[in-house]
Amino acid sequence: MAMALTASLIATALWSPSSSVASDDRRDELNNRRDALGNRIDNGETHLQEISTRLVRAQARVASGVEDLATAREKLADLREQVHQAVLRDRQMQAQLDLAVERLEDARLELVEGREDVEVKGDELAAYAVSSYQTGGADSFVLDATFGSNTPEDALTNLQAADTVLDAQSVAVQELEAAEVLLGLTEQRFQEARQETAERRIAAAENLETKRTLQAQARVAKQDVADRLSDLRAIRQEVAAAKQEEIQRLNRLEQERQRVEERLRRIAERRAERRAERAAELRAEVAPQHAAGPYVDDGGAVLSAPVASGYVTSSYGMRLHPILGIYKLHDGLDLGAGCGTPVYASASGRVISAYYNAGYGNRIIIDHGFVSGVSLSTSYNHMTSFAAGQGEQVDKGELIGYVGSTGYSTGCHMHFMVYVNGGTVDPAQWL
Repeated sequence: MAMALTASLIATALWSPSSSVASDDRRDELNNRRDALGNRIDNGETHLQEISTRLVRAQARVASGVEDLATAREKLADLREQVHQAVLRDRQMQAQLDLAVERLEDARLELVEGREDVEVKGDELAAYAVSSYQTGGADSFVLDATFGSNTPEDALTNLQAADTVLDAQSVAVQELEAAEVLLGLTEQRFQEARQETAERRIAAAENLETKRTLQAQARVAKQDVADRLSDLRAIRQEVAAAKQEEIQRLNRLEQERQRVEERLRRIAERRAERRAERAAELRAEVAPQHAAGPYVDDGGAVLSAPVASGYVTSSYGMRLHPILGIYKLHDGLDLGAGCGTPVYASASGRVISAYYNAGYGNRIIIDHGFVSGVSLSTSYNHMTSFAAGQGEQVDKGELIGYVGSTGYSTGCHMHFMVYVNGGTVDPAQWL
């Protein structure tokens, strides 16, 4: 349907009844316009000023919603990665804590054993000291061994035995001292293991708290993603409804354009019939007033700009609808001007319509009669109010209304249209 509409619009934009009698220059001009129109279609030009505000806003909300959803998903993914890393750290810290506890337990056992060893060696030395004291000490033991022997050989043997006993006691003292040193080192290692265990328990507890906080944030972020996804679905439903409304709006615009074109075409046909019947008389009467046109040799313009200092914001031609993705005819020339700017008749003629239309807003259509070999009319749309009424005769440059934004319009501007033999043409060719 969209392709059929596009084909119809292209045909309407290029066709006029007078084309069969056009000069070679006229045919060349039409061919140039056809090529330019094709280029505009190929280039995908868009027109935004008269798109439904509801659709524009809904589409903007979709774009914003998609961006917000992407941001929320990125945040959720980041939090999930942080939770994953926290879980890995938790496992690693727990393993390190288990090892620290194991080392602490080993150190504790070594400390207990070391203390027991020192205590045993201490008891042994204490017993030796008591025994030595009771027997008169080491010197007395050596004298007894010497003088208590019956023979010199016995004395030598007893002295060697005494030296062995004394050496054994000396070794015991050294072992005790070594055991005490080792005990000190064990106590130091135990304290270090206990400190390490305490620090790892604190670190593990802190990481556990961080993990729980991140998990809570991830749950909130997940819900946020779900909420945004739900909102986006609702907005897309709104866009679908707005698109349907936009399609209906475009259809109504097309119907209104066809209605007006059919009316102007009938006027052009009746005018042509009258001219054919009274060709000789009308040729003399009509030529002086409107001789100049876009195709005369002197190059003079037939129409003047409807608004002073208006600048073109959108030209005539086919447009790719930026949201619906279909081609539609932008049937006029948009001139930028603020609301309330005076609108003037582009040429002298009779106001044949002054009414409100849902698409074109407040509009005036002026019939300029037979000009430069064609039936010429102009239309002024989206006006805020009228300064001329239906049936009035107006002169070129006369005030007929004020720029507005009525109908299907998203901002103040003048949508200026030119009809040749009932069909819309590019106003720029006549200005």
